[in-house]
Amino acid sequence: MPKDFFTDPCTKEELERFKEVFQKMPTYNDKGYILSSDIRLLLASIECERTPEQIKAYEDYWNNSFGGIIGIDEFTSVFSSLHDTCETMRLRVSAYDKDGNGFISLDEFLELIKLMIIHEPKLEGISYEQFVKEADTNHDGKVSVEECEKWVQDHIPPV
Repeated sequence: MPKDFFTDPCTKEELERFKEVFQKMPTYNDKGYILSSDIRLLLASIECERTPEQIKAYEDYWNNSFGGIIGIDEFTSVFSSLHDTCETMRLRVSAYDKDGNGFISLDEFLELIKLMIIHEPKLEGISYEQFVKEADTNHDGKVSVEECEKWVQDHIPPV
């Protein structure tokens, strides 16, 4: 039976095996990355069973946050924290601050919430306005990356 990466932490040995499998992907290069077009094959190769919707969300994550490039270190970082959904999402928040201004805009929120819903379906239907109202703790009308991380911790139960 394949391992459930969302409930069981990865061992150091598993992470090393991931690196070996990663390096065998068709688009792997000497800079240590692959293209998101390999994500389905990569997940299958490490026996990580996901729904088509989850795989699509992962492809979108890598495409939108990293220009379709999956670095080996980023990939192993993601997989080492998958068992803790709250931590996974918290760590990913900064990747969604695409313009690097330290705040989560409407467009950035819409991309982030898609990934969050895959892991926590009860977030379906949360609007940007509701997000700002709940997350903007200093009441400046914007949500900083730090405020968003706190909001994620408050809305996704830890494992």
